[in-house]
Amino acid sequence: MFLNSVVIVLREVLEAAVLVSALLALARNARLGNGWLWMALPIATCLVLLYAYLLAVITDAMDGAGQEVINASLQVGVYLLLLPILVAGCSPVGSQRRRMLSALMTVAVTFAIVRECAEVHIYVRAFAALQEHASAVWAGSALGIGIGVSAGVLVYAALRALPARWSQQGCQAMLALIGAGMVMQATMLLEQVDWLPDQAPVWDSSPWLSEQSFMGELLYAVLGYEATPGVLQVTLYLGSLLVAAGALWWGWKERVKHALPE
Repeated sequence: MFLNSVVIVLREVLEAAVLVSALLALARNARLGNGWLWMALPIATCLVLLYAYLLAVITDAMDGAGQEVINASLQVGVYLLLLPILVAGCSPVGSQRRRMLSALMTVAVTFAIVRECAEVHIYVRAFAALQEHASAVWAGSALGIGIGVSAGVLVYAALRALPARWSQQGCQAMLALIGAGMVMQATMLLEQVDWLPDQAPVWDSSPWLSEQSFMGELLYAVLGYEATPGVLQVTLYLGSLLVAAGALWWGWKERVKHALPE
């Protein structure tokens, strides 16, 4: 139970931690400060508690598909918010653009934290209530959170250690990959409740990297790794990356148009 708790909680925390780290590095490059993050944290905390409180209602909604649909909607919402962030984050100037970018980051982080931390809250509350597992669940969850946050700090430090130009491109590439991974996860959730058709796998990479392995769990959390993806999953994933690349191209065009410095 201890190891299960570590892996489950780490998987949920890691995605949000890496996303926040990439946004923090991008905000620092754009000289936005961290006010947007301090605004997102209390809002997300309240929404996580509300989500957990209404879990029974959410689960029963939409013929039992409510939880999966809401989680998928939050993930797609984060991806859609990342697209204008990629455009505006290329080289934002002016108070209006800075306010817009800060607002987008606040909402994106709020959605991500609600999606990931609500799952952690539900898991801990359910298993910690079992007296024989309580100590193992609490200890494993604390360790998983610590590892996830530490990984986020390391990602932030790595991005900040890069030269300015590479740091900007690294943040944008990471956000694009995380966003596409969220679309992949959302697709899998909707397939589980038959909102999207379940399709035969295009390939099977489980002999080399199983989804149940530790590395597979981490890659699923950050990049939406799927060992046996269907045609729809592959199409949406690649399409999401293509749209993100288009957003970056548009941002670059805006920079050139207005002769913005690097």
